[in-house]
Amino acid sequence: MKKNFTHVKALAFAVALVISPASLLQAQNQRNNTEISVQNLPEISKNSVMGNFQANFSGQDIPAGFLITHLGEWLGTDSDHTYKLVKESTDELGIKHFVYQHYFKGVKVGDELILLHEKNGKLTYVNGEISDKINVQVGNSISEMEAEKIAALDMKAVGNTKFSDYEQLITKVDNGRGIELHSVSKIEGFSLKPLNAFIYYIDNSTKNIVKKVSKNYEVDTPSNSLTLYKGTQPITVDSYNGNYRLKDNARNIHTLDGTNLDGNYDPTTGELSGGQEYTNATPDFTATNTKPAVEVQWAMEKAHDYYISRHNRNSYDGNGSILRNYYHFDFGIFGNTPGYGLNAAAIDASGIVCMVYGDGAYPPYASGVVANPVVGIDVAGHEYSHLIIGRNGLGGLNYQGESGAINESIADMMGAAIEFYSGINANWTIGEGILNPAVLPPGYFRSLSNPNSGPAAVGGQQPDTYMGTYWASTANPSDSNDHGGVHTNSGVGNYWFYLLSSGGSGTNDIGNAFNVTGITIQKAEKIIYRALTNYMTPNSTYMDAYNATKQAVTDLYGASGNEQLQNVRAWYAVGIGNGVLATNEVANGGENQFTIYPNPVKGGMFTIENNKNDSTFEIYDVSGKLVKHADKLSKGTNKININGLEKGIYIVKINSNGTSVSKKLIVE
Repeated sequence: MKKNFTHVKALAFAVALVISPASLLQAQNQRNNTEISVQNLPEISKNSVMGNFQANFSGQDIPAGFLITHLGEWLGTDSDHTYKLVKESTDELGIKHFVYQHYFKGVKVGDELILLHEKNGKLTYVNGEISDKINVQVGNSISEMEAEKIAALDMKAVGNTKFSDYEQLITKVDNGRGIELHSVSKIEGFSLKPLNAFIYYIDNSTKNIVKKVSKNYEVDTPSNSLTLYKGTQPITVDSYNGNYRLKDNARNIHTLDGTNLDGNYDPTTGELSGGQEYTNATPDFTATNTKPAVEVQWAMEKAHDYYISRHNRNSYDGNGSILRNYYHFDFGIFGNTPGYGLNAAAIDASGIVCMVYGDGAYPPYASGVVANPVVGIDVAGHEYSHLIIGRNGLGGLNYQGESGAINESIADMMGAAIEFYSGINANWTIGEGILNPAVLPPGYFRSLSNPNSGPAAVGGQQPDTYMGTYWASTANPSDSNDHGGVHTNSGVGNYWFYLLSSGGSGTNDIGNAFNVTGITIQKAEKIIYRALTNYMTPNSTYMDAYNATKQAVTDLYGASGNEQLQNVRAWYAVGIGNGVLATNEVANGGENQFTIYPNPVKGGMFTIENNKNDSTFEIYDVSGKLVKHADKLSKGTNKININGLEKGIYIVKINSNGTSVSKKLIVE
């Protein structure tokens, strides 16, 4: 999806922070007149190699202005690093949010946003992404025309292409062994044949594409008209040349026939050329051939109303922009087979914003044999939610690795929530009725209540535990490995959402016994939406999602109530956190008491730094099999010998005083 910072860049107020000398980094605490300094600020807890971090300021009585003035010093950066305010807002709870963009020697560091959250004049929480040590040459760049040529060659487009958002920045690349920083020319590209939408990052020195991020998110007058899966439903149509068409002007939703899309588009409106109106002599569309398109129109009306009713958001951008849908789209990208229709997608790239839906054809099989049209309400809600995720105001969630899995997961969560909002045969599966259960049992794409149960042939077998059974490698994301398992690993977030909504008990793949009491889907959806739009940055991991939802719960329901208890229990159920709500749990999760390094492990030896007494550890493989039995940990430094373990991904489970923490370990 397009990273829409246009409205942010247009703000008149954009100030680069000046880093003050350490001797001046002091202020007076307004409440008790005691002196505060940078050295007394809460410690930063980093979660990933991408530089994701958070710090809890609750109860610290620190004014936002003090940290803003001394932000660079607190983050550990020198005078080459500056921070510019790009967004400031106050939400319905009275919490003020500041978003700062990180720059190095005047060049933007991609994805690196610092988020400050303040209530009643005092900081409550700070999070974001930061690279405090940068060693790249800036200043040289390739031209926009050359960047377009490099991207066009990679897209292999037949017909028109469109490019936009050319800019210079520093980008982070996870090469599977660590993070590389590159000075790049970034450009966004779109082609219809084949369907491609990517952000390209081209190294200014080598002219190689060092990263590309998909922007094509895949799966997947009053009228009483006939839908494909939900029977006769009320929709809105309008009069058109003496007939009626599938267009709701009040909601700004338009559904067209995408059979003859020709690869062109209107650059001023972003509308694809070749789309044809579905028309009918009366307002009620009841013909068999229009049922899939009617389903899309009805589903999008429900999705639109859901976001306004539950989250006060009008359209994907919050500004009421048009929602265009094209049914009967020929994806033609699966093995380059023309007529492929077992897919649905949301596109937000280079000014093109729309959703496209296939007819279920799986060449040489026609629609209805392997699958029916991919137009269910949860699928449509899923695709629409992708557009909203990309416009969360914080740069979206990059469509690769764990951030991509969270992107897919939130789209599934919201797709299910929209179906429950409709009140019509709601359930916890995605795409039921689309797949032929005789060919692809059990007849749905994915299940939030049982992620393991989906059909393997379409990637529906998902993990319900972080790094557990069916977890897909996130290394070297590309088209060929589903961008690092985004559709597979989303099962972890899906199961968290289901448990938080409805509850459940059991033992997960790494041996954690859990018991969660559901708090209702209405509360769960508020939590994840608030976490998405206030606390998640582009490279958020599952640990970041864990911290973001904890802060969202604190904002909505308090730090220590039942909602927070069930939230941490639900995350523990999927293998993240310790599941315990201590007095200061939000700031001091058990996961911060242990450090594992080096990770990845080379040479058969790694270290566990342990800050607690009476601790033990054990190691599991990703299938949940115990490969190293429990052994005692001393307080302090522990050298662990794992000679004999095969290369791969493992889970280290650390137990202390009745609680447990699980950490990922990579053995090379």
